[in-house]
Amino acid sequence: MKSPEKVLLDKNIKPTAVRLLVLNVFYQFEHALSLQDIENELPWSDKASIFRTLKTFEKKHLIHSIADGHKAVKYALCTEKADDNHIIHPHFHCTKCHKTYCLEPQKIQFNTIPENFSVSDYELVVKGICADCS
Repeated sequence: MKSPEKVLLDKNIKPTAVRLLVLNVFYQFEHALSLQDIENELPWSDKASIFRTLKTFEKKHLIHSIADGHKAVKYALCTEKADDNHIIHPHFHCTKCHKTYCLEPQKIQFNTIPENFSVSDYELVVKGICADCS
């Protein structure tokens, strides 16, 4: 596995202390994290610095945001880049513990998009109970 510093450099992100701390927080969890989750892990860090770091990571495609329908936007590390525009990266949101997980990319076919409509983006969030809560 690449070092956190190498991961940032590969994405043309300057590896500052706060950026390295935030990236290491993502490595500690298998589920997506909200800004508040990251702040809780780094209570000595400045909230604005953490937020700016998340926006930089998102802009450089190191993380992606997930609107899972629960309170705050969550963020997860990007693992793959799908070249086929019919491949989506769905997410699973546990309605009991409120954790959101990335699922494997899947091919989805839309059969009901009206003729003169143009799709620019889409999200899929599956909701239910995760293995830990079952």
